[in-house]
Amino acid sequence: MNRPSILRRISALEMSAALTSTAECLPLTTSELDELARRIQHGEALSTVELARLERQSPIVHGELLTTCHGGQVNMKRYIGIDLALL
Repeated sequence: MNRPSILRRISALEMSAALTSTAECLPLTTSELDELARRIQHGEALSTVELARLERQSPIVHGELLTTCHGGQVNMKRYIGIDLALL
């Protein structure tokens, strides 16, 4: 493995360790989820910290909107008329 590849991996590990050691690793609140859902629907970019928190939680927003995140890619699925929170 070449040096730049090793340095990238070390940097990624340091970033993930830093995320888990701060208050930013707490679960997302309802208001934060609403704001993230609004920003995603409007096509706004999320920060690395927001993506990491969303990836750990993969929440249900407003009962019918399922938000998942994996590898920095955010997917939102809307199930109209189905309250996922009750399932």
